[in-house]
Amino acid sequence: MNIAQLEYLKELYACGSFSLAADRLGVTQPALSLQIQKLEEELEFKLIDRTKRPFQFTDEGKVFYEKSLEILKQIEALKQISINISEEVSGNLKVGIIPTLAPYLIPLFIHQLGKDFPALQLEIYELKTEEIVDEIKMGDIDCGIISTPISATNISITPLFYERFYAYLSEDHRLFEQDFIDLKSIEEGEIWYLEEGNCFQNQVNSICQINPQKKNKQSLVYHSNSIESLRRIVENKSGLTFIPELATINIPAEQEELIKEIVPNEPVREISLITAKRFAKERQVNALQKVIKSNIPARMLQQPEGGIMDTLI
Repeated sequence: MNIAQLEYLKELYACGSFSLAADRLGVTQPALSLQIQKLEEELEFKLIDRTKRPFQFTDEGKVFYEKSLEILKQIEALKQISINISEEVSGNLKVGIIPTLAPYLIPLFIHQLGKDFPALQLEIYELKTEEIVDEIKMGDIDCGIISTPISATNISITPLFYERFYAYLSEDHRLFEQDFIDLKSIEEGEIWYLEEGNCFQNQVNSICQINPQKKNKQSLVYHSNSIESLRRIVENKSGLTFIPELATINIPAEQEELIKEIVPNEPVREISLITAKRFAKERQVNALQKVIKSNIPARMLQQPEGGIMDTLI
């Protein structure tokens, strides 16, 4: 048994296809199949049921796969020892960030991170919450920045900051002249939504107490994960949408009057950094956390009074 075989098994589990896994690993399909077969011969049990189409991992194969992931994580930790011994924070850090946060958060800290830790290379992936959790468990990324709370096993959660929701109204909207928006005065049919299936939209549905299955039909159905796209629709068409606090920072002065506070209870989402329970790159993750918190507006570091919006994930 060798490390390469465990890496092959991990990729095969993720891809669900010998041909796709071989392509991602940069080996031939017969070579991949042979290595898995050798591993099975050494273990004296089948990892994969090849009689099924598509193939399936056996019960024994699933147990072995879960244990092999733990071993691969420990191997990665061993590789980090030389980096951790050094006083310099260096190496590579793979970070998953949800799309409703990434465009606003990254510009705030990326320059400072490069200045304070020039030897640290950051790889950022925009992914949905479930994808980030899965990638962390697989060991494909090192940490994630998401909206919490979430329900996930073997995941450590460290709150970073708290972000308020605001209403964003068209100048033609009947409530535009008001400084504060009472949610009871909003009609479902005038709200522009993000695509279903992400925590931000779940929270918006909760704010407005909307059942996604009962939304009023609109003349335009726009499937997007981009808050900026919804802003443009509101500015040029009509209606309203909801935006997070960091998205308000770079809104031009002439459009600031489109931003309205929500009353009586301001909805707030908690933004947290998540890792596996046991992970290798503690110094790098701590450096990232430190830089993020030092560049977030101070008011957002303290949890506001009242509750935190549930992500429903």
